[in-house]
Amino acid sequence: MSVLFVFLTATLTALGVAALLGRRRLREAVPLALRGGLAVMFLVTGVSHFAGLRQDLVAMVPPVLPYPELLVTVTGVLELAGAIGLLLPRTAAWAAAGLALLMVAMFPANVYAATAGLTLAGEPATALLPRTAMQLLYIAAAVAVVVTHWRRAVLSDSLGQLTAVLPRAYGPAAATPEATSAGTVLVSRLQLRSARHVPGFLLASFRLRRALRQASGALWLDLAAQPLTATFWTWSAWTDEDAMRCYTRSALHAHVMRTYRPHLQESVFRTLPAAQAPSTWPEVRGMLDATTAER
Repeated sequence: MSVLFVFLTATLTALGVAALLGRRRLREAVPLALRGGLAVMFLVTGVSHFAGLRQDLVAMVPPVLPYPELLVTVTGVLELAGAIGLLLPRTAAWAAAGLALLMVAMFPANVYAATAGLTLAGEPATALLPRTAMQLLYIAAAVAVVVTHWRRAVLSDSLGQLTAVLPRAYGPAAATPEATSAGTVLVSRLQLRSARHVPGFLLASFRLRRALRQASGALWLDLAAQPLTATFWTWSAWTDEDAMRCYTRSALHAHVMRTYRPHLQESVFRTLPAAQAPSTWPEVRGMLDATTAER
């Protein structure tokens, strides 16, 4: 139970520190706090593999496994390495994943300790049921760190690696030889607060995409969707700004934006003259990131 106390105390302390430092959203602070809690916990348990509880941990190794002393040493090194890895943003996800697998691999030792009546620091080993619940809690925390960092990594990657980039939709102006060059380009990024709104917003995006095919002055529209991060990007070209604004003020477009505005975590739009228009998705992303930074 002392390990659980260490984990909860460190996690709550890290959460409090994150709040004091001005973390804007709970969804940002919680993964950071879990990293801190797990790091402190594995620093404590890792050190115990070499001092204090070493002989008790050697005794916990199931008899069917060879070289118990070596196994305790190796797992201690891995726990300490994982704890350090959790503190570094670039390695946090890999460290959390490795520690989750390590906890699964070491669980038979906990089963053996509980069923064989062994002791730790002179106290009976934790009973199997509460020990299993605690192990699941630690694994869930590690998995949460992995998922959070993976989602952020995907979001920050280039738009060429998005989950889905739909084929370009062409507007009526694209078929007019004298109006094939764009006068205005519009790029946008919309991120929903929750993934549960993704299916509805995706269907609404398809409706807007179909409507653009009939919109006067529309040349083309590219739509990129990343359902796992609830993020959508658009990149469209128009003969002139008036045509673009006529479309964005249409009844359908206004209805969609009005419906989903309460569910948007972020919305960024940028209108550009054709001479300053991006030519690749990473350029689109860079322009929108710059717009966000200027706010």
